[in-house]
Amino acid sequence: MNIRSRTASVLLAILGCAISGAAAAERVHVVIPVAAGGGLDGTARAAGRALTETELAETVSFENIAGAGGGRGLSMFVENAARFREALMVNSTPLILRHLQKLYPLSFRDLTPIVGLVADYGIFVVRSESTESDWSGVVERLQADPRGVVVGGGSARGSLDHIVAALALDAAGVDARRVRYLPYDGGGKAMLALLGKEIELLSTGLGETLPFIRAGEVRVLAITSPERVAAIEHVQTLTELGYPVVFANWRGMFASPAVDDDVRERHIQRFRTLTASQTWRQTLEQYGWEPLHLFGEDFTRYLEQQEALLGETMTRLGFTQ
Repeated sequence: MNIRSRTASVLLAILGCAISGAAAAERVHVVIPVAAGGGLDGTARAAGRALTETELAETVSFENIAGAGGGRGLSMFVENAARFREALMVNSTPLILRHLQKLYPLSFRDLTPIVGLVADYGIFVVRSESTESDWSGVVERLQADPRGVVVGGGSARGSLDHIVAALALDAAGVDARRVRYLPYDGGGKAMLALLGKEIELLSTGLGETLPFIRAGEVRVLAITSPERVAAIEHVQTLTELGYPVVFANWRGMFASPAVDDDVRERHIQRFRTLTASQTWRQTLEQYGWEPLHLFGEDFTRYLEQQEALLGETMTRLGFTQ
C-alpha cells in the first residue's frame, strides 16, 4: 500500500469512528403508550438503561402517553410524525390484537418496525398458600364447572391475558367463553387482586411477575414457552403437560412513519450492538425475558405472521367477528 492509500485508509477510519461516536452520543427519546409501571413501560426503561450503560446513547428520555388502551399514544405518535421523526415508540402484541378487534384504526403498518426485543411468555399463578398444587387440578375443576374458578388478568376481556388463558383452557377442552374472567387495569392491579383473594388464578407475563415469584408470594403452575425457561426452571410448560400451547408477548421498538432512512439504520444498528452485549444478556436474565432480536424487515415479517396467527386464533375462540 502506498503513502496515499495509507493516508486515505487512516482518514476513512477516523471518519468512521467519528460517525460511530456521533451515533453513540445521540439522545434517544422513547414514547410509551401506557402509564408508568407494568411490562411495556418496564421494557422501555430497561432497554434505555442498557443503551446508556453500553454508551450506545448519551441519554434516553421517556414520555408516557396513556389512554384508550394504548391507542392515544399510538395516534399521537403517528399524527405528529414530524415531531417524533427521530423518536422511538415501544409496543407489544396488543398493537395487533386491538387492530384486529377494530379498537385501533392504526396498525404496525403505520409505524416503522425497528427491533423485536423480547418474548415474554405467559404464566398462570396462584397465591403461595393456594391449595392448587398443579395445572391439572385447575383444569379438572374448570372441566367440571367452567365458572368454578375466578381467573383474572391485567388487560380487558378479549385482550392479551384473557386470550392466553383462553388458549390454554381451550386446549384442555374447557369452553373459555364460559369461564369467569375479571379484567384489571394493568398487571400490578391484577396481582393485588390475586393476593387480596379477589381471584384464584392469574394469567400474566413472566417478566412482571418474577419479583413476586422470587419473594415466594405466588406459585407458577404452568408457562406457555416451548421449553422451560431458566428463571423458573422447575415450572413445566403447557406442552410438557399435554396441552400444545406456545405463546409469547413480543415487545419491540418502532420509529415514526416519517423517519429518515439514515436515522432508521442508526436505530437498527444501535440495537444490533446492544442485543449482542453482556449488559443486555444480564437484563434478559434479570427480567426472565427470552431474546427475540429481530431487526428491520425481519421484524416486519414476524409481525405479519403474528397478525395472521392471532386473527385465526381470535376468530376460533370467539373474540372477533
